[in-house]
Amino acid sequence: VWGDYTALELLEAEESSRMPIGWGPYVIDEWVAGDHISLSKNDLYWRADEGLPAFDTVIYRIVGENSNANIAALLAGECDIVDQTSGLEDQSELLLELQAAGQLNPTFVTGTVWEHADMGINPVDSYDRPDFFEDVRTRQAMAHCMDRQAVVDTVLFGQSIVLDGYLPPEHPMFNSDVPSYGFDVEAGSALLEEAGWIDDDGDATTPRVAQGVEGVPDGTLLEFNYWTTSATQRQQATQVLQASMAECGIKVYLEYWSPSEYFADGPDGPLFGRRFDIGQFAWLTGVEPPCDLYITSQWPGPVEEGFQGWGAQNDPGFTNEEYDAACNAALQSLPGTPEYEQYHKEAQRIFAEQLP
Repeated sequence: VWGDYTALELLEAEESSRMPIGWGPYVIDEWVAGDHISLSKNDLYWRADEGLPAFDTVIYRIVGENSNANIAALLAGECDIVDQTSGLEDQSELLLELQAAGQLNPTFVTGTVWEHADMGINPVDSYDRPDFFEDVRTRQAMAHCMDRQAVVDTVLFGQSIVLDGYLPPEHPMFNSDVPSYGFDVEAGSALLEEAGWIDDDGDATTPRVAQGVEGVPDGTLLEFNYWTTSATQRQQATQVLQASMAECGIKVYLEYWSPSEYFADGPDGPLFGRRFDIGQFAWLTGVEPPCDLYITSQWPGPVEEGFQGWGAQNDPGFTNEEYDAACNAALQSLPGTPEYEQYHKEAQRIFAEQLP
């Protein structure tokens, strides 16, 4: 079909770039750049004897990412489906209202991205600040003092869940038998007291003070930076968490970064240069559980000092021999074997206890 073209010509030819050869349920009838693509049923589709595809014709309209305009087009009957690339993330409340009124049927997709707040356990030497997060009791207290369910209920309109680790319950390697940290000011405050963070003025909403905290000078206030990107949902989420942490005597200073600055490689980027206190962002969860994000060998740092390089991913500088052993054993096991499941579930248990 394309035999009259050279390989170079195929990069530009309408026949190859606009009318690709395929074997799927539809064939392209017309492609008007920037406006629409019209498709019709492929009679030679390999599942045609099952009555597929279900529609004789499909028209994809290129409409852009104006969420209000896209919702209006749905309501006006100009289109039947708006897909997930159409910028609807900030319209959850409106979509749910329209669903309740019987006008639209929104589908909220969860499970592939997990939002998390990393604690800077071991920052680079040049980022000089008290050692707030080395004690696991402080990290566990933080989890109790962050009202994550309120974030789900308000910012995400109940369309997500609070995770106890890096896998959602739907994942086949999910370990349900791990520690869970619900919002509990009393439990969080007790852990902080045990770690040496004292409420010295009887006012739970003022920052606690260090008294015998390892690696922290006595008298240091429990206050630090909490950074994330300028995305609207992240700003809303961190404001909820800031208020709930204040109930435990933890004061955080919120700051919002452009993604290009925030996610820049070290040594300049704050996250992957290990120059932050708390940093919130998202990782992807794939088929392979991502335990390797937090193994010691993944500390970002200069190669000449023995690190993997500034592109490594363990931005908190978390290290735990037991966790490393479980994760590495899981990564070296074959999927489908008992060892693969055993070690991946063990890594999740340790992760949920250690809470980097």
